[in-house]
Amino acid sequence: MLECTEENLEQIGNKDNTVEIDKFKFIKRRYNRGHAVEGQWVFGGVERGTGKMFLVSMHDCNRYIDWLIQWIKPGTTIYSDCWKS
Repeated sequence: MLECTEENLEQIGNKDNTVEIDKFKFIKRRYNRGHAVEGQWVFGGVERGTGKMFLVSMHDCNRYIDWLIQWIKPGTTIYSDCWKS
């Protein structure tokens, strides 16, 4: 996925397309138990129909709006799970 994203460093979406976005955290838990707090946040999006995508490693998961502006063209319809995390 990372190689695909690095090769396609262009904005996705347009006024006729939809982009689905989400942020998630890669973690490693010991024995699959316990509350894990350390990990790497990743923000990504996929354009419906074309499959174009982007993935961005984030240090501050609350600043994903900046990535929306950088990676998604204005006028694009954006779908999210709207989870307030």
